[in-house]
Amino acid sequence: MSRITQLLLREFRCFRELCYDPGDGLNFITGPNARGKTSVLEAACFLMRLRSPRTSTLGELVRFGQPSFMLEGLLQREEGEIRLGVTCTPPARSLKLDGVQQSSSAEYLKQGAIVWFGSDDLLLVNGPAERRRKLLDSAGLQIGGSYGRDLRDYDRALRSRNLLLREGRSRREIEAYDRPLAETGDRILCFRKRLVNALSAFVADACRKISGEKLEIFYEPGSVSPMIESLASSREEEIRLRQTRVGPQRDELAMLLNGIPAGSFASEGQRRTIALALKLAVASLLSSENGSPPLLLLDDIFGELDPSRRGALLAGMPLGAQALLSTAELTGILIPEGARIHRFVEGDTLAAML
Repeated sequence: MSRITQLLLREFRCFRELCYDPGDGLNFITGPNARGKTSVLEAACFLMRLRSPRTSTLGELVRFGQPSFMLEGLLQREEGEIRLGVTCTPPARSLKLDGVQQSSSAEYLKQGAIVWFGSDDLLLVNGPAERRRKLLDSAGLQIGGSYGRDLRDYDRALRSRNLLLREGRSRREIEAYDRPLAETGDRILCFRKRLVNALSAFVADACRKISGEKLEIFYEPGSVSPMIESLASSREEEIRLRQTRVGPQRDELAMLLNGIPAGSFASEGQRRTIALALKLAVASLLSSENGSPPLLLLDDIFGELDPSRRGALLAGMPLGAQALLSTAELTGILIPEGARIHRFVEGDTLAAML
């Protein structure tokens, strides 16, 4: 179970200090623009996964003029409550679990899973394929197993091989990386195929609940298996273009909405529906694989959705999941029974409204 019962921010983004106590189920954070609604969700994401969905530069997370930031949170799990803490003085960071310093992030990252949705996730539909690969990787990394290690090993071998290709090095030097690249590449390709097959039913169900439309997803691998054969057949092209041309780095996740390619023909409202369906599908898959739902961090999700889709979206949240939702206005949103509402008032304060 990934449920935050308390979140403390110090010198993070625009906040000198903020304490937020979300409840179970749906938690709405509302208030005027530029007050830090998104930053609260970002803080929860960083606390849980040690990365921001908005920037890869740690310095951008520190309040202007300050040397560091600190985040703490109480996380409720089946076996009891645990306190997570992270302090960052860029580029260094320090991690604690129940006050105990951690020498690595391995145990820390096992404590909970999250699914993030932000406005730039609309690019999952018509943006570059890299966005869709990152969606699959986010799910795979939170399921566990050897997927994270395979990604790191593959990336290291790919960078080295591409460097040799760019430098025009000998065929023998380049081929020395073929087998380690192919071995990890085959495992990644196999995992992603199984992942997409598992996601497809959840995606279809989520989209059907939100809009009544039919959404299908398909895995298009960047290499045939075994990958060692693809490397051999593409050798001349790679030498000419000085780049590895096959492998998981060229995978694609294709999507059809009502039988039509979504990336080319989906409207703004349909793009948002598809992106949300993908994220809710990942949440459902993580719930199934891990035995408990992830924390949902949903930034400005309503956008172009009409009232019926908004209501269907809220009703379709994974059973038992805690969700933090930011929105400037609650007008036109039917607040479900039991939901909590906090609004920014004067200063860095979130006041409970419901």
